[in-house]
Amino acid sequence: MINLRRLVHTSCQLERGRTAFYNIHQKVTDPAKQDPEYFEKKARELPLDQNYIDALSKLYYEKIGSERDLGLKAADNLILEKTEFGLPRIEKSKIRAKFEDLDVLSNAPESVKKIFSVEMATRRELSQEWKQSLIKSVRQHSLDENSLEMKIAWLTALIRHWSLLVNDIGQETKKKPTWLTHRIWLVINERRKALRILRERNQSAFEKTIAALKISYHVPKQPAHVKTRKAWAEAQLKLRVENEKEKRLEELHEKYDKQVEEHKRETQEKRKALNDELDKLAKNMRQIEITEGKTFDTVGKYEPALISSLTETVIHSNLFYHPPPTMAEK
Repeated sequence: MINLRRLVHTSCQLERGRTAFYNIHQKVTDPAKQDPEYFEKKARELPLDQNYIDALSKLYYEKIGSERDLGLKAADNLILEKTEFGLPRIEKSKIRAKFEDLDVLSNAPESVKKIFSVEMATRRELSQEWKQSLIKSVRQHSLDENSLEMKIAWLTALIRHWSLLVNDIGQETKKKPTWLTHRIWLVINERRKALRILRERNQSAFEKTIAALKISYHVPKQPAHVKTRKAWAEAQLKLRVENEKEKRLEELHEKYDKQVEEHKRETQEKRKALNDELDKLAKNMRQIEITEGKTFDTVGKYEPALISSLTETVIHSNLFYHPPPTMAEK
């Protein structure tokens, strides 16, 4: 009897998940996106219609896809800068920094000078030239070797040189050089720390440094919870509803004030018209009484009680008044 051995084959089958994965990283070319509140402002400008949630989702994917490129470029204003990446222009005929002190090259022929010029420099030597050029623009004096301004300039040259290298690699392959972008992130954080310290110690030196190096410095926000697309959309919708509610309440308040003022004006006009009509009716009634002989027209206001009392007083005075006696003889 032959025993049949049942072999159980297990395999790892890779299938597409519930949602497809997309390479959401996008290149940013719009300078307006350097504003940290750009996407929040765009979310507040979206129309509140039946496509509002879908529009928020598209805006969220654009926000997430742009964050890495913005983090690498926005701080140095490198958006739309595809040629030099903020690096200083160096003449190709210039002698490289490490050979500038050689007196032999001063009288050397042009062919020899070209060998030691920037035009024939390697990538590493060209990086050194960029660093020296940026450092000279912010260093405090010729012997300055360890100031914060010098450190910031050195880190800035490193960031921009590596960003240019990432761009050159991206033209050859679509795969991102994560080994290099990760280092750029670390250097950016180190420079941000140095900028914060310089800003706390010397505000004028800080302003001079970011102006000379063309750094776009934003005060970092407090760390917040990383929101998902649903949470971000709900937060934006809640904020939009609150803003719309406040806006409509303000409009209703202004409308109510206008209605109150209009009602007051109409009420005053109606009251004035009724008073004029009442005065006209009273005048007509008096004319009728004068015509019928029930009253007579007098100049001024007629006071019968006052007249009768005065008349009675005068009569009694004439009848019963006696002047006080006097001692004079008549």
